[in-house]
Amino acid sequence: MTVQTLTQLWFLLNRLNRFSFKVNSDNESVTGWQGEGQGLIKRRAGETVDKGNTDVPESGAIVETIERGDYHVSATRKVPMHNQYLWQFQGDHIRLTHLRFGWDKPVFLFDIIENEQGQLVTRQSHQCAADNYDASFVLHPDSLEMQWRIQGPKKREVLDYIYAV
Repeated sequence: MTVQTLTQLWFLLNRLNRFSFKVNSDNESVTGWQGEGQGLIKRRAGETVDKGNTDVPESGAIVETIERGDYHVSATRKVPMHNQYLWQFQGDHIRLTHLRFGWDKPVFLFDIIENEQGQLVTRQSHQCAADNYDASFVLHPDSLEMQWRIQGPKKREVLDYIYAV
């Protein structure tokens, strides 16, 4: 594994300011989620000690991203949406935590690692009730593609996000 790809992801996370997504579920999914959304990202960076090396983030560095936008369930119905995440650089992985219940009740999602094929993936699935959540990531110079795959007895969904500068 190389730290370089994770470092590229880290510096990109610190530049992103908008997102869009598409939700698709198959016929076996009870939720029936289909639609598209978009919104803006605000960031709050954590305090870290600057060691003078701007090529590699300090282990333990954090950034909080706050996503706000609209989810268009149909052509005539939109729903406000909000996500709040804490990203933490750990050298050989980036930890992603959902702050849906606030800072005092964080929900650990997964660690992002670079696999043997050089792809950014989750180290393990996130288990929420009977559903498994996995994600994969594709880096571009000014954008990030993130694909969530949700599998469970009632959910079979794919969420394709594009985060951009």
